[in-house]
Amino acid sequence: MPQAKAYRRLNKFELHQLIGEGAMGVVWKAYDTILRRYVALKLLGSTYVKTPDMRERFLREARAAGALQHPNIVTVYDLGEAEGQLFIAMELVEGVDLSDLIAARDPLALERKLDIVIEVLQGLGYAHDRGVIHRDIKPSNVRIASDGRVKIMDFGIARLQSADNTGSGSIIGTPTYMAPEQITNGAITPATDVFAVGCLLYELLTYEKPFEGESVHGVLYQVLTTDPRPLRTVAPSIPASLERVVIRAMAKAPQDRYETAKQMRATLTGIRAALSGAGESTTQRISLGALSDAVFSLIRPTSLRVRMLVLGALAIVVVVLVYTSLRSPPAAPATPGPVAAPPVATGPPAPAPAPAGALPAVQTLRDSVLAARSRAEHAGAQKNTVPSWTIAEAMLASADQAVGAGQQTRATSTYSGAIDEYRKAAREAGVVRNEAELLISRASTAVRALSARPEATRAVNALARADSLLKAGDFTLAKLAASDAEQTAIGLGVAPPSPQPAEPRAAIDVLLQDLGRAVASERIANLKALYPTMTARDVASWGTFFRGAEHLSAKFTAEQLTVHGDSASAAVSGIYAFVPRGGGTQREDRPRFAMRFKKSTTGWRIGSVRETR
Repeated sequence: MPQAKAYRRLNKFELHQLIGEGAMGVVWKAYDTILRRYVALKLLGSTYVKTPDMRERFLREARAAGALQHPNIVTVYDLGEAEGQLFIAMELVEGVDLSDLIAARDPLALERKLDIVIEVLQGLGYAHDRGVIHRDIKPSNVRIASDGRVKIMDFGIARLQSADNTGSGSIIGTPTYMAPEQITNGAITPATDVFAVGCLLYELLTYEKPFEGESVHGVLYQVLTTDPRPLRTVAPSIPASLERVVIRAMAKAPQDRYETAKQMRATLTGIRAALSGAGESTTQRISLGALSDAVFSLIRPTSLRVRMLVLGALAIVVVVLVYTSLRSPPAAPATPGPVAAPPVATGPPAPAPAPAGALPAVQTLRDSVLAARSRAEHAGAQKNTVPSWTIAEAMLASADQAVGAGQQTRATSTYSGAIDEYRKAAREAGVVRNEAELLISRASTAVRALSARPEATRAVNALARADSLLKAGDFTLAKLAASDAEQTAIGLGVAPPSPQPAEPRAAIDVLLQDLGRAVASERIANLKALYPTMTARDVASWGTFFRGAEHLSAKFTAEQLTVHGDSASAAVSGIYAFVPRGGGTQREDRPRFAMRFKKSTTGWRIGSVRETR
């Protein structure tokens, strides 16, 4: 008799077939020997198991996706660890990825294309209502099942919106489908996923990516500064109403997009109904269901300060409850004596006087706690509600309760832990302050490049608000205001400089790459962001050049670079390729320059330029 094939086992799963590989690990078609069904088993790569950050990302994927139960989202069945291997067991969806259909230029009917995107938006709307933002919507993460259903896959970089609605300092996502705020580490909201869906819809309708470049930086620069080719010039048969949907979804500024996936889905549903020949009454009903922009403006969220205060209060309540339930040992029977009141969740007040009955050594330790608390408060920990401050406040209250209950040993241990947490809170506040200062400095570069344009008022006001909040110690709100200023500048066509490495030569190479893209954008504002000391004569000269050229590209290369501390100089060769405006053949110009560079808090910038030929 033939013998059954021996498969590799992991816990209760038999690994049958490797079906995918990604940045975080591999996916197997596996057989659950207990429930007797096939699953998609995702395994974290062995090189990442010992990396806390990657491990946390992997677990976050499972927890975020596991909380979502929707027909348009891949279902998570199980999460565990076996033989030192983390795994997630997910619904196995037989079918084809949307990216494969696009690559094959599959001749799908326009109605079917809209149906696919509408189902994607249905799944995203459900996730957004539960505080989960995908952050990596793209064709390869959308699977068309064999029965025609649409499934969103890989919530591997999803972030709980309620946990952290600002950038973390690292760019996470796929460049072609990333919203500008992901690139600049701005606020991540449902509108971030809406931008990605707009890019996906553009590609599905045209079989062309909206943003393409020779490098990742080139793509990111286009996302920040360039509008894709008009949809109807690529696909003339597309209805004008559908083109307007794509344009709005891909707006550079988040506030100019659809606010929610549900809002975009309602608009597409109306277009879909019209394409299928729905009666006038049906179309009218759907149109009325999709609320106008004026109505939506009445239900926009409250101010940033109010939202941050509410979130801070909720965070305190949650952490206090969790800490008390998980870390405190069972309380001994109550003994007579005063007991400290529990902390108030609406804001950490000054701690109550030491409970009666504290031993002298315990009282001295509590005084050290209060001194550490004062230093953390002065650093801004309380005002910015950093995580360790909330934990420390809960520990202080718990220790006071222990003293009141006569549990001196428990009080001593908890007071010692509170000192460590307050010290950590002071460091965390310092990190937030540094982040705010860096964001304000970066936003200043972009806002200054706007010059005195009337529409720059909002960006200028947001930057001034960020500076005022920083001085007042509201570092978290200062970061949000600085991000708002930068996003407004981006929406007006200014691209902030790319992040630069620490080594001067490499940093100046990145600066010159940005300069080439700035010239190609034909926008003076982008040049000013890299060359803050441009004179009026320089501006006039570049303006004349831009008016006389089109299809412009530029490249700059540093030669004979000399670095002296925070200044540097180099001979720079340039290549301009362009077509004279008004007609003619492509021309190429090869100028040479003597450039000086200065290093600022946000990186290297051009100090002066002199043409040498």
